[in-house]
Amino acid sequence: MKVIIYGNNMSAMGAAGVLARTGNAVYLPISSHDLDSRRISVTEPGLRGLLQSQFDSGRLRSYDPLHPPADADIHWLTLESQEYEEAAKIVADVASRHEGPLLFINQSIFGIGSTSRLNAVLGNDEHRTVVYVPDSLRGGRALESFIHPDQLVIGSDSQWAISKITAMSRVLMGPNQRIRIMTPQEAEFATLALNGMLAMRLSYINELANLADSMGIDIETVRDTIAGDTRIGKHFLNPGCGFGGEKFSDHLLLFSDFLKEKRRSSLLRTVIDINERQKETLFRKLWRHFQGNLKGCKVAIWGASYKSGTADIHNAPSLATIDACMAQGVEVRVHDPLALQNLAEHYKNADNLVLCSTPEQAADGADALLLITEWPEYGMRDFDRIVSSMRRPLLLDGRNVYDPGEMKDYGFHYHGIGRKAF
Repeated sequence: MKVIIYGNNMSAMGAAGVLARTGNAVYLPISSHDLDSRRISVTEPGLRGLLQSQFDSGRLRSYDPLHPPADADIHWLTLESQEYEEAAKIVADVASRHEGPLLFINQSIFGIGSTSRLNAVLGNDEHRTVVYVPDSLRGGRALESFIHPDQLVIGSDSQWAISKITAMSRVLMGPNQRIRIMTPQEAEFATLALNGMLAMRLSYINELANLADSMGIDIETVRDTIAGDTRIGKHFLNPGCGFGGEKFSDHLLLFSDFLKEKRRSSLLRTVIDINERQKETLFRKLWRHFQGNLKGCKVAIWGASYKSGTADIHNAPSLATIDACMAQGVEVRVHDPLALQNLAEHYKNADNLVLCSTPEQAADGADALLLITEWPEYGMRDFDRIVSSMRRPLLLDGRNVYDPGEMKDYGFHYHGIGRKAF
């Protein structure tokens, strides 16, 4: 099968790597040289190696974005939310150069109704169609989530297209894949609604944690009680210092605008605002602890990526904390297993930012240690050594990873999110 992919983001590269590995001829607007020269940022573990191996095999090939091939079994759209006009241009251009059946898989979310508008460009033909298949890639486990998504949603009114995509999914994902078939608008709505629901859940538990903080109540006890109710469950119910990620944030803003337009609803806008404030929660704790006198302090940060398992720092809570600290003249010492290169590119020529190769190096001489990203590497360290190396052993746990009593025994002054200070 010949597949042409439009886009150069993580979704495009993940799809290209997996499709090529399963024997397809895949065309991508990224070259092997782009990967070698690091011109393209690849933030996912294992993805760069997979792409390089598929380029070497000849199954993955590059093309000039200005002159894409016209003939393919599938045209795969993985553009950004704001690139609808580019998508419409691609669809019209391919349609003008190709006669006969034409199948586009659209993994881009431009808004509810956008896939139908793209189909109108093709004349709403059963055998010349755009199908919306929501992007299932998750940061930190992109390849696994592409092959084994929780569910495969197919948004299409074309039985011809549905049968072709269903057959392809069985080859890629196995015969037991859960498939949901619906109209394009329903699929777009479901995608945005799902992200909104997840964001509301995360922001709600964070609001509860902030309230618990002010009342001297341990949010972990409250959370366990809430999670014990089978109507709610435990997933994505962990308080923390905010969420990030490029696509997730873009989708929330897109759906927030849609809700405001159609229902005059500010619900999701409130959720977004809560999250932006939550990203500042560790800095506010730091500010209060030092009574606003932070000049000359050294702060260690463990974790810069927006979540563990990825080097991606788009909209990461760490950025808000770093910005606030540097604005107060604080020397910020950061460790992250994968994201330091991206952080260096984001903060070019920042004099008071030190990128550290180990967690211990970051903590050495620090007045405070802030855990922001829940990397497994931060769970088991030589905390006796770390406490003795710090100038002041203040620990601000932005993910409630550590046991407060245990950290107190090591000699830390501990603050979590919605937990009693020790």
